[in-house]
Amino acid sequence: MNLRFSLASAVAVALAFATTSTASAQSDTTRRTQSDTTRRTTTSQTRVRVTKESNGEVSTRRDSAFIRDSVARADSITRAERMRQDSISRADSLNRLEQTRRDSVRRDSTARADSMARSDSMARAAATPTATTSDTIRTPVTPTMSSEESYGMQRSGWYLGLGAGASVPTGAVNDFYKTGFNVEVPIGYQPMSSPLGFRLDLGYSRFNGREAGTNGLLAQPDDPNIWSATANLTLDLFKFGQERRGSLYLLGGGGVFRFTDFYNSDRSDNDFTSAFEGTPVTKGGLQGGAGLALPVGGASLFLESRYTTAYTQGEETRWVPVVIGLKWR
Repeated sequence: MNLRFSLASAVAVALAFATTSTASAQSDTTRRTQSDTTRRTTTSQTRVRVTKESNGEVSTRRDSAFIRDSVARADSITRAERMRQDSISRADSLNRLEQTRRDSVRRDSTARADSMARSDSMARAAATPTATTSDTIRTPVTPTMSSEESYGMQRSGWYLGLGAGASVPTGAVNDFYKTGFNVEVPIGYQPMSSPLGFRLDLGYSRFNGREAGTNGLLAQPDDPNIWSATANLTLDLFKFGQERRGSLYLLGGGGVFRFTDFYNSDRSDNDFTSAFEGTPVTKGGLQGGAGLALPVGGASLFLESRYTTAYTQGEETRWVPVVIGLKWR
């Protein structure tokens, strides 16, 4: 009895264990089968789709959306790179254009400056044949001492002037005549590199006769005339003022003097021998003095005074002309 119960129990336990193992095995088999099926389906959908066309051929295509996105990204990167290169090229081109413009402006400025310098040098050379052409922009011309420059002119070449003033008689002539007037025409030449100059002065002086009874005169003499032509040297002492164009100078020389209408009578006390014979006479003489020149535009204003002595018969004739006038190149 007991043995049969034991066998029955053992058989029941074995059947229960077998049933459980079989159910577990089936469950595991079902899960593996579903998992494999799912992986195969996903892989097939992701990677390759195989379709049967109407003509019986099989074609393989990739995911068009993925391909289009990849191509679009590649094109975008390519376009961005091309745009960057184009931007760099345009920037380089603009830089080159700007540099070219600056170079052109600089060349134009230099050309204008050189042209002005050449024009100035040519003008100086035309007025001064001995002058050396120089670059006045880089090497400014330093003025040198010369009476012509102090006259407000080029410091070489001929110049012409016109002046007038008073003629003051001195010595024995002053007993017969009062202060008169004079007119002078200077014609000069001044070397560029020297303070010395040469000048020819053409002049006319006229005195006023004193009234009868003055200084023992028996009658009033006629107004006499003096025509003169003298050659003089000029020497600049120093220069001053703007661009050192002002000048203080000395001048001196000699020449000939033509006398007409001079008094021909002794004074009442008979102790004076007349220097003139009453007829026109030409005598030699000397003169010396100083002058001051101030530049006025292209000309110069000058003031001069010279002590003049003519070696007339008997008493020497002396007077001092004071002249103011202008000189032009």
